[in-house]
Amino acid sequence: MKYRIGIDVGGTFTDAALINNDTYELVNTVKVPTTHTAKEGVAAGIIQVLVKIMEESDVKAEDVIFISHGTTQATNALLEGDVVKVGILTIGKGIQGAKSKNDTTMGKIALTETKYLESENRYVESETEHFGKDVRDAVTDLIKNDCKAIVAAEAFSVDNPICENEVVKECGSQDIASTATNEISKLYGLKVRTRTAVINASIMPKMLEAANMTEESIKKAGIKTPLMVMRCDGGVMTVEEVRKRPILTILSGPAAGVAGALMYEKLTNGIFLEVGGTSTDISCIKDGKVMVKYAEVGGHKTYLTSLDVRTVGIGGGSMMQISQGKLVDVGPRSAHIAGLD
Repeated sequence: MKYRIGIDVGGTFTDAALINNDTYELVNTVKVPTTHTAKEGVAAGIIQVLVKIMEESDVKAEDVIFISHGTTQATNALLEGDVVKVGILTIGKGIQGAKSKNDTTMGKIALTETKYLESENRYVESETEHFGKDVRDAVTDLIKNDCKAIVAAEAFSVDNPICENEVVKECGSQDIASTATNEISKLYGLKVRTRTAVINASIMPKMLEAANMTEESIKKAGIKTPLMVMRCDGGVMTVEEVRKRPILTILSGPAAGVAGALMYEKLTNGIFLEVGGTSTDISCIKDGKVMVKYAEVGGHKTYLTSLDVRTVGIGGGSMMQISQGKLVDVGPRSAHIAGLD
């Protein structure tokens, strides 16, 4: 018999589900605490839950033909403000360049009422003999100013990505995470495209580390089928794609939950709520279909097509914050942050 395994990494628990590949019957489920403090990070919990479900159901590695991984890591990183400072390198020329400067200046992007994503800008004139040197100097300067990831932004890069791609290449040579706006979306609208790219870049270092460790852990478990990762639109993608566009995993955990409600509960009309340890996700199913929209982060529109899932930073394990004997906040931090089970 062949099997599919689905793994969901939440802020509090890591879950696994084993499914019969032929009948889609749910065979078994297991749950372990998410391993935030382990040397391997959350990948340690993924292996724990994987080994546990395979042992309990007597499944061999060669019997697993599909393995998919959904995660709230990206969502939680944004909710909890676990993001890096992003450098924005704007490319332009003349009057259009001046407008591009204005459109790509993001400053502090609000993630929640109290959490912000910091950004810093540099501008490089295109079509000059010293363009390459200017890019190199700008990247070096942004790194000196504590930027841990860089976005390359040019007005019409969706038509001609050469300059943006040169910036990404330079970032690679200076060993800093980077993304080009043309990689994130092929839609016009520099402001929204840049904002989407900045949010993507802000979670890149954290998500890159997690993706690499998870992929390595799956291989060590003897499973040869490639690890697939849930996308926010309900589809799946390879780990290689996650390395470039981790933003696509935002709300991927909830997307899997909604798919489960459609398939196993045969829900045609209703409000679907999924309460996790860190956050609660709310979505609408109408006429047997999930609503789709452009995702918003901190109230800001992005060019990220996702299932219409609204996330609030409060869940089953939300930590209460007390100041001078008074309750001042609940969430989005989960109780495990305070070392509580």
